[in-house]
Amino acid sequence: MKCMLIGGFSGSGKTTLIRKLVEHLGKQGQKVAVIVNEIGEIGIDGDTISEGEVETREITSDCVYCPLKTSMEYTLRNIIESYNPDTIIIEPAGITPPGQIKRNIENMGIPGITFAPIVNLVDAARLSKETGELHNFMKNQIGEADILGINKVELINNREELLEICLFLRKLNPKARMIHFSALQGGENLDKLLGLLEETSGNKIALGRENSIQMSGVSAYSS
Repeated sequence: MKCMLIGGFSGSGKTTLIRKLVEHLGKQGQKVAVIVNEIGEIGIDGDTISEGEVETREITSDCVYCPLKTSMEYTLRNIIESYNPDTIIIEPAGITPPGQIKRNIENMGIPGITFAPIVNLVDAARLSKETGELHNFMKNQIGEADILGINKVELINNREELLEICLFLRKLNPKARMIHFSALQGGENLDKLLGLLEETSGNKIALGRENSIQMSGVSAYSS
């Protein structure tokens, strides 16, 4: 059973990406469970749940650290016992470090769980205006991601703007794979991200000798 952690700041497009991911995995015949802080945010309707395609559990604790660990363990064990999914997708609250959630789950001693690479989404249009104003928790989330997803590229003006974002993110995280895409519009790069999420964390994502621009795919981007 694979666990996917989709982090990112408020408004970065996590909900849209998770909907696309659920659809992608469903086409493969997988049973998918989604754990979110608020079910209403993810927008998965009751008909989908009742058909057995996806299972949701709501985490109601407002505290994103200590109480979440206890609630998360209960939720995970309950879903595994009652639903036995192939994949569990977890959408943390905007300020919750996905890396900490992964470590908490690893310490729960639940057998059979593997992890996809940790994804952290950023809003390209917003980040292009706020690169010098990020809070420390935002920088920490960026720094611990395995994949940095630069979302909403359709909202920025040109390739130079995207290049500046990529270089800024590379300074905060020299090792992560960067992919730019539009979760709303879809396309080849979104498909590439969905494919990377099928890998298992710990397997080195091949970057070769590509430089930061090539790794982000910015050279192929056209406004």
